[in-house]
Amino acid sequence: METIKCILSRRSHRAYLAKKVEKEKIEKIIECARFAPSAINNQEWHFSVVSNELWLNKMSEIIAKHLNRESYHVSYHAPTLILVSSKRDREYYVKDASCALENIFLSATDLGLGSCWINQLSIDELYSDKEFLNLLKEAGVKEDYKVYGAAAIGYPVSEVLPKERKENSVTYLD
Repeated sequence: METIKCILSRRSHRAYLAKKVEKEKIEKIIECARFAPSAINNQEWHFSVVSNELWLNKMSEIIAKHLNRESYHVSYHAPTLILVSSKRDREYYVKDASCALENIFLSATDLGLGSCWINQLSIDELYSDKEFLNLLKEAGVKEDYKVYGAAAIGYPVSEVLPKERKENSVTYLD
C-alpha cells in the first residue's frame, strides 16, 4: 500500500474478530515501531506484545474498577495488545512512544489489520496499584518505566468509515 493511501485509510477499530494475528505480522509491526524517530535517537522504548487472554482480562478488570466502568475491556477484545513503555524521567519519552505508536497503527493498516490507540494504561493513579504493576512486570515493563500508550491489534469485524475533519485547522503563511 502506498504511504498516503495508508495514512488516509487508517481508522480506529473497536470490534475485532476472534482470530489470532499471525506472528509474522506482529513481528513486522514491531520492526516498524522500532524505526520510529526518537529524541537524539535514544530508542529508549520497550514493546510488550500481549496476546494472553487471561492477562488481558485481568488488566481489563483493574482498569474497569479504576474507571468505574463495568463493560470496559483494555483491547476491545482484540487478540493482541502492544504496550509502548519508556523511562519515566524525561518528557520527550512520551513523544517518542507516540511516534512508535503511529508506526504501529500505520503498519497494522498496511497489513490488513485494525488497531486502536489505548491510553488507559498511562493513568498515573494506576501506578500505585500493586496488581496493575505486577501485570506490567509480567508483560516485561521495567520498574522505572511507564506505559505511554498501547495499541489494540486484530482483524476488524467491519470497515470503519472516516469521520469528517474539522474545518479551519490549518493556517498558511506565505
